[in-house]
Amino acid sequence: MARKEANLNCVLLAQDFLPEHWNWSDTEKTHLGNIAEMGEIIKNRLENGGCEIAEMYAIKHNKDEQRIWNECKMIYEVNFTSHHVHFVIRFKKGNKLAVIASLIGIEPNFIEKPQRGRYAYDNMLSYLTHIKYAKKYQYDVHNVVTIVGKPYIEYYRERYESWIQGRAVITETELRKTFKYLEHKIFTGEITMEEIILNKEYKIVYRKYRRKIDEAFENVKHSNDLENKFLSDAQRKQNP
Repeated sequence: MARKEANLNCVLLAQDFLPEHWNWSDTEKTHLGNIAEMGEIIKNRLENGGCEIAEMYAIKHNKDEQRIWNECKMIYEVNFTSHHVHFVIRFKKGNKLAVIASLIGIEPNFIEKPQRGRYAYDNMLSYLTHIKYAKKYQYDVHNVVTIVGKPYIEYYRERYESWIQGRAVITETELRKTFKYLEHKIFTGEITMEEIILNKEYKIVYRKYRRKIDEAFENVKHSNDLENKFLSDAQRKQNP
């Protein structure tokens, strides 16, 4: 028996300001780019469709970066992503993802459902300013627009310490992922110690995982020495 899809109690949506990406009337589209006015339109659309909104916040992201690895330079190059808006909505009475997307006027893949756990909504709120993501651009809390509910700045003040602590957890996870990437590169002979130390990001990983990275290089050297020895022994046997 197929599992029944539950109504969502909160969502995080992201979309740019291109008119063709919004299934709105021509009049509604004239408000694209004005976050507060867009929020009122989305609020009315959802409420007219039977949803009840408890809280709703929004912010324009215009300084997000996309880091692309340059294999030749062995560095990340930064490109700026297109300007876009994020809305966080908590419902008193929600609906299914497809229905919410249709009411808002965007495709469902631009709406993020809450992850499991008690902090799902809290994580959505914190994402508006990127406070938990040290590598992302840090947006000013005063740029967050409150459309429904208590002022966002109150959440920020209440949750600031916890959100900053969450940054450390995310940073630790990113370091671990980068270490596993470097370890693979070491084992395949695709990176040298010099390249690691001269790379700002990799050098931080080396400080954290120095012993394991040193061991990886030692293991590669040991296996190469054994290979050379066995090849030399085999050659001597062929040519006594």
